[in-house]
Amino acid sequence: MQLSGEMGLPLRIALPILAVVAVVFIAIMGYLVRLGFGDTGTALGYGAPAEQGDARIQATAAPASMVTDPPGTFTVPQTGTGPIAQTSALPGNTVGGGGPPAPVMQELTTMRARLKANPDDLAALVALAGMYFDAGKFDQAIGYDKRALALDPGNPDVRTDYATALHQTGHDLDALAQLETVLAKRPAFVPALYNRGVVLVAIGRRTDAAAAFQKFINAAPNDPRVPDARSQIGDLSK
Repeated sequence: MQLSGEMGLPLRIALPILAVVAVVFIAIMGYLVRLGFGDTGTALGYGAPAEQGDARIQATAAPASMVTDPPGTFTVPQTGTGPIAQTSALPGNTVGGGGPPAPVMQELTTMRARLKANPDDLAALVALAGMYFDAGKFDQAIGYDKRALALDPGNPDVRTDYATALHQTGHDLDALAQLETVLAKRPAFVPALYNRGVVLVAIGRRTDAAAAFQKFINAAPNDPRVPDARSQIGDLSK
């Protein structure tokens, strides 16, 4: 058997159908484009919700302290080991700018929650004091250090940290008294020896400061701050 002619609709019928389909397709596409670029709150519109990194997002408040205490124990940090030096606030990298980095914020939230559950949580008090000190918020650090000392007055690290924060707020005589308290019981406590020299420089007792730095060098000849202590002694002898 032989087939004759083309298969399909005759041209006079197919053309009108194609024209109708094309008109409907163009109308639908036009509607979608208007939705995309109009002020309709869609993903392409100006009313779209702000997302991560959007410049329109304003700085948000820190989350409330609702994190529960993690399992395990928390070791009291030994933070009285650094030279007294002005520190700057922690860099902010949260959405909208400002505030501490996310890991620090999480730690702050955790420690605040622990303290809310137990106001006598020594580890939380020391940790918060250290974080606020590192952020340059010395008044807040002093408050937590004082609370920690009320619970553990014989802790040389906490008392040295307290003296360091007092120095940063200009209370040098109080800072010196705290360091003297530490050294009365622990004469070779290296952090207090070094920081005592710094405080003595701040109040103008140059001879005593040089002697304090020398005592520090004798007690800890391998300490990384020894070069700075030697430089201080050289400057004080001029």
